[in-house]
Amino acid sequence: MNVIVVFNKFTDEYIGITYATDDMKLDESACCDVHFKYKTVDMDPETEVWQGNFSEGAVVPLGQQKTVITETELDADCQDKIFREYRYYHQLNVVYGVLDKLIEDSTIDESLLSEYRSMRQYIDSIVSNNERYKMAYATQDGYEYRDKAKEREVLNAQLEGGLHEVLGREAHPGTPQ
Repeated sequence: MNVIVVFNKFTDEYIGITYATDDMKLDESACCDVHFKYKTVDMDPETEVWQGNFSEGAVVPLGQQKTVITETELDADCQDKIFREYRYYHQLNVVYGVLDKLIEDSTIDESLLSEYRSMRQYIDSIVSNNERYKMAYATQDGYEYRDKAKEREVLNAQLEGGLHEVLGREAHPGTPQ
């Protein structure tokens, strides 16, 4: 099936694919070239994907596609694990209890300290494990790990000169209109 692969015109970053049914006709000439450029390739969207940018990308089988893992996803998962074990109000209540006791008589009740230590050990363990995930994904074949800077770089490359500049963005609250 002929598929049109869409790229950012200015950065060559991959955006997505589009294709028509057998009853429709779609070719590159029908696509807007103000912000995007296109490449027509033969691929089966059910079993294949585009991987890469305009000049270095290629059609690859789904089974050979690299899984993109971002630092933001791993950090969100880490935060979620901590939150499920220690909701924010619970974390604060533990800290406040310890601080109140410190302020009260400069000694710490061991029961408060025990809960505080347990919480800190849990959080430290989850954060440490998250760092190991980041290192593993960064070095593991079959994965493309993107730290926050790379994630932002790819997003900026996808959006550079794109529709968001034509359409604008939502006004920031407090910005005079």
